[in-house]
Order: sequence, then C-alpha cells, then structure tokens
Amino acid sequence: MNEPQFKASMIIPKDGKNLWTSIMQNPPKLPEGVTEGQYIVASYAKFSDGITVFGGVAVGPKDQGYNYPLFMVFDNNMHQIGGWPIDTSDWEDFQVSSIQFAVDPNDDEGNYLLEITEAAS
Repeated sequence: MNEPQFKASMIIPKDGKNLWTSIMQNPPKLPEGVTEGQYIVASYAKFSDGITVFGGVAVGPKDQGYNYPLFMVFDNNMHQIGGWPIDTSDWEDFQVSSIQFAVDPNDDEGNYLLEITEAAS
C-alpha cells in the first residue's frame, strides 16, 4: 500500500471510541425529533487540499436496536462526493484509529488518511 498523499486528524471526545461504540451498540433514548439517519455524535476533519470529512454515529432503524457509523466526504466547495468513499458497513464498534480512502473511484489504494484521535481532556 502506498503512503497517502494527504493526512488529517479527526478529534473525538476523551474516551470517545468507547463512548461512541456504546452509542452504536446500546442506543440511548433520543430527543424528540431526532430520526433515522441523523447524526447523534459527530466530528470533522479538513485535509490541506480542501477535502472535508464529517463522521460519527447516526441513528439506526428503530426496530433494529443499533446505531451505525456514518462518514460523508465533501470536496473543497462542500459538495458531497457520491457513493461511499469511506465504507463502514462492516464496523461493529468505533475502535478504529485511521481510515485510508480515495475520492477517485479508480484509485484502489486511496491517497487520503483520516486519523481518529481522542482528545486529551
């Protein structure tokens, strides 16, 4: 795998990997008006070329008893890059430390590295 050309850090709360995993696996009671597909918790990172990633945990189907990780990628004009540049379909928790992805569907390896870091305090 090649070294990614662009790197950025997404900062989540202290102990966020455990907290966000719990939100995924043990859905809390949500405030009125929060519906399926909306973020419960989220953060973002911006790469030096303007690519922005917004990611976190979204509300899952009410009858399924789980929430899921969701990452959206935007270009430097804040237009969403279609498809799923960051595929979280097999995640069972939020213990990931980094994600390598591509915005070009023809790029097999991905030249972006998103590092997920917990805040110190």
